[in-house]
Amino acid sequence: MRNGGGSLPPYDSLNVGDHVGDNPAHVLSNRARLPHSDKIVWLEQVHSNHCVTFPAVERRADASISRSSEFFCAVMTADCVPVLLCNTLGTEVAAVHAGWKGLELEIIASTVRQMESRPEHLMAWVGPAISAGCYEVPLNLARRFEAWPDALVSHPDQGKAWLDLPLIAAIQLQECGISNVVQSNLCTYSNETQFYSHRRAQHQGLTQTGRQVSVIGML
Repeated sequence: MRNGGGSLPPYDSLNVGDHVGDNPAHVLSNRARLPHSDKIVWLEQVHSNHCVTFPAVERRADASISRSSEFFCAVMTADCVPVLLCNTLGTEVAAVHAGWKGLELEIIASTVRQMESRPEHLMAWVGPAISAGCYEVPLNLARRFEAWPDALVSHPDQGKAWLDLPLIAAIQLQECGISNVVQSNLCTYSNETQFYSHRRAQHQGLTQTGRQVSVIGML
């Protein structure tokens, strides 16, 4: 969600991204508004398939795992897919930032392999992201995801396709052996009052927008 913060347009108002040109003081204030803000560990996301396990000091990654109530996992998004994971005992959690690059690199599988919990004991949430109907991509990019054909939607322009990133994430979770998968089915592009969207900002002629955050931790 993008509401309830102190950032000014085009970052209004709960922008937590410190890499998008917003006033650093506003970003710090917004982050401090979050519940358990002192426990949230922020990553330097780079569209990789790299996952860190806390209390690791490395931050250049796109997924994190925690087995301690002292470290909350978080990922920032503005169209990419946030995936949150926890085991049935509530003793291990993870957060994944999965854009098309991360999905192609199968960051979800990389994270699940790094977790101590068996996949059948994991639950997953696929959060708000850009929906297929709003995510037009070149056909040559879409073809890189032919292993998940249901996520490729035909386009009237033969050189383009629509790509369903949340569906790819859900299928990859199931391929990992996780059957308990909940999808938010919320589109970041279509819900301007609720979410930031990088693609929508581009279409509006803006060079930047904010980032929302998805957080998971143990109390």
